[in-house]
Amino acid sequence: MFNRFIVMSLYDMERLEVGNVVAAAAYLNAVASEYSMYAKMIRQGLVPPTGLSEHTRIWTLKSIERVRDFARAWQIAALERSAMRAFDMAPPLLAAPVAGATALEDLNRQCALLSQLTIDELSGRKLYTLDRRHASWFENPSPFGDKVEDAFPSAVFDIEEAAKCRALGRWTASVMHLMRVLETGLAALAQHYGVEKQANWNQTLNQIEASTREVGKRTHGAEAEQWAAEAAAHLRFVKNAWRNHAMHPSEKYDEQHAVAIFDNCRGFMSHLAEKLTEDAPRTPW
Repeated sequence: MFNRFIVMSLYDMERLEVGNVVAAAAYLNAVASEYSMYAKMIRQGLVPPTGLSEHTRIWTLKSIERVRDFARAWQIAALERSAMRAFDMAPPLLAAPVAGATALEDLNRQCALLSQLTIDELSGRKLYTLDRRHASWFENPSPFGDKVEDAFPSAVFDIEEAAKCRALGRWTASVMHLMRVLETGLAALAQHYGVEKQANWNQTLNQIEASTREVGKRTHGAEAEQWAAEAAAHLRFVKNAWRNHAMHPSEKYDEQHAVAIFDNCRGFMSHLAEKLTEDAPRTPW
């Protein structure tokens, strides 16, 4: 079942046989004109009622069926209903040994309408091609990893949206979501070091950074010192990203800066998730 947000490859599109649907719509349009022409000739007495060839009967029904199946797969309700009406009405008209003017006119209307509706629907749907360098982020079930999602569940929505925006090339939107993710991580780190969150995040960041420098091997152990040092390294980049975001709220981000912020934010949150969670009390070191 397809929906409006699915990502598909060129191979997937080929399996949908869009080309065959276009061909079916073109055939229905052509055969509708033929039905109309014969109906006029019959009414004017130029030709007697005519029998339809087996080829015409088969391909009219097959074309209607293709349109119906395509509309059903893509959940295009109006087109599917129109195709189903045509599919229900056409067989008895096509099966008649001799087709009169009225039957041909009915076939003309159904085929012409279905052809136009198909073209309208195909023309009105836009497909967006993702840059292959970032496309995998769109459907990544856990962009920052399970450990981060378990440690910081309130950040999951923005993590996923930041990843989708990266895949779509919406660089500024991706950074906006990342800033919300960072706020969750910074709040946990501030709580860990016993730093009171200030109204001005820059002040909080400075205090957190100062606290990381106080962690030493002798007083806290080698592991704690290493973890704090790595957190501080991430924090320097985070401070710059956060400061630019806060001081220039209308700033626009290009691919290079957005990807750098994304990757560093991912590394920062992964590092925090090794020891912290968003609701854990302060850990004395």
